[in-house]
Amino acid sequence: MSEKKSPNQYTFVNADVELPSGDVSPVYVFPAQGERSGQADPVTAPAPLVAIWPGFGMGARYFRPTAQELADRGYPVVIGELRGQGRSTARATRKARWGYHDTASEDYPRTIRAAKEELGLPADHPTVLLTHSMGGQVASLFLARPEAKELNVVGMMGVGTGSPYKESFVGADRRRVALGSLFMTAVSKVVGYWPAGRLDLAGYGRQSDVHVREWTRFAHTNSLADLKGQDMDYEAGMKNVTAPILLTRFTDDDDCTLASAAYLADKFDLDNVHVEQLIGGLGHTKWARKPERVADRLEKFVASL
Repeated sequence: MSEKKSPNQYTFVNADVELPSGDVSPVYVFPAQGERSGQADPVTAPAPLVAIWPGFGMGARYFRPTAQELADRGYPVVIGELRGQGRSTARATRKARWGYHDTASEDYPRTIRAAKEELGLPADHPTVLLTHSMGGQVASLFLARPEAKELNVVGMMGVGTGSPYKESFVGADRRRVALGSLFMTAVSKVVGYWPAGRLDLAGYGRQSDVHVREWTRFAHTNSLADLKGQDMDYEAGMKNVTAPILLTRFTDDDDCTLASAAYLADKFDLDNVHVEQLIGGLGHTKWARKPERVADRLEKFVASL
């Protein structure tokens, strides 16, 4: 796996992750390039691996500026690819179906393991999750799994990460979430998956009907119980998570309100989770392309672990 420099001078390597289905999820791995600010002894306190997880309908490559910013600050970084998005070869069909549990139990741990192998890090090297939107919803489940402990996940910082629960929103935004999710589920039942194209006004792209149905139930009940194929009680497991969690949202983010972040926070032991607003201007997604503010906050979060 050779190191590459993109036209925008991102320095990364590609690490392919094979899923149980045989599909391949290519991910970007960024070796640490610089030194961590304020870190006197990197030997006794090594920089954790930062695992970035995108939101619904967003490919991993959109987050390359964030990854490079953190690599330049001395952090090894991997950007995961949600199944069926970006450069993932998985394609939702009537037979190829997956949901929250599949991604949390298979894709997340396999991606982190592959990144550590590529970077020459031990499996238990400290890992911090940096998540966006849907990526953080899945990461919340992953935190409750034994693989998160095996891989030494020591914390999670979400940006625009919250519950899609309709009660988090007001007015037109509430109707958009409530009715839009029901519409997506209805179409998915007929077609067998959520299709990209003219109906996809939100730009989510092709998605598994299982994932869409579970997301819709989450939006209407704030529940992540009874997920397809689950091998554990995720709702109970999330209450037992001890890794610190920081859920942030920019003040101009209409897709993740303060209430949305709070509803997700309620699923954890509130002693371990903190909800915080960041000064606006970067909305739900722009921060990934202008990552300095998020990188500053992540460094403070890491220093507190």
